[in-house]
Amino acid sequence: MALSDNTIRAGLTPKFKDVPTLCSSLTYRMYAPPIFEPKTLPDGVIEYGPPVDEFAVHKIDCKVPILRPISAGSILIIVAGSALLENSDDQQQQSQKCQVAQGDVLFVPKDFGALLCDASADFLAFRSFTPSPPHSPK
Repeated sequence: MALSDNTIRAGLTPKFKDVPTLCSSLTYRMYAPPIFEPKTLPDGVIEYGPPVDEFAVHKIDCKVPILRPISAGSILIIVAGSALLENSDDQQQQSQKCQVAQGDVLFVPKDFGALLCDASADFLAFRSFTPSPPHSPK
């Protein structure tokens, strides 16, 4: 196993345990975790954007008929229901279709947009991506 610079051993290992570093990295203060409110984008997608540059999540349901193109690759997880994703490629003048259902996980290439066709009433998906510039929604 490779060495790691982000691990502090504290026990259950015969290796060196760095107790002073462990104790200096812990806090024992009680406080409420920060809560960040999701924001609804103009097309109805709900965006969960924690206060970090590397990560955001879009919630997509049957009320949102489009998978908006973004300038970054992303992961799409289908949590419930089913739908047909249809992408029209203007350059090749052909349509690409993909049937998705609960449990499917897809990689969505950058700048890929699609219509959600025949989405079931319970369709729910989440899309994670890196939103920091230049990966903002188009």
